[in-house]
Amino acid sequence: MSQFALPGANKSYGNPPSSSLKPRNGRLLLPLMATIGLGFGAYNYYTAAKSRQEKSMLEEQERMARNQQLMDAYGDKNSLHDVQQALDTYNQ
Repeated sequence: MSQFALPGANKSYGNPPSSSLKPRNGRLLLPLMATIGLGFGAYNYYTAAKSRQEKSMLEEQERMARNQQLMDAYGDKNSLHDVQQALDTYNQ
């Protein structure tokens, strides 16, 4: 007798249809995680660069204020008193 003559002999013993989605999810997981990681890294770089720029601007403003204070302290430098006052300001 042939295997086709028996009832129920035509059953396939392959993988169930639900397992076909598992490799697809696995293939999408790595690019998804890489994209999330790149986005996180880019965001951290952006915030760090912005922070560095703000700190640099603040330091520059402080330096300019100090330079202006020193220039004001030197005055005309026509008398010994002006020079002494300038040196006192510079040493602060």
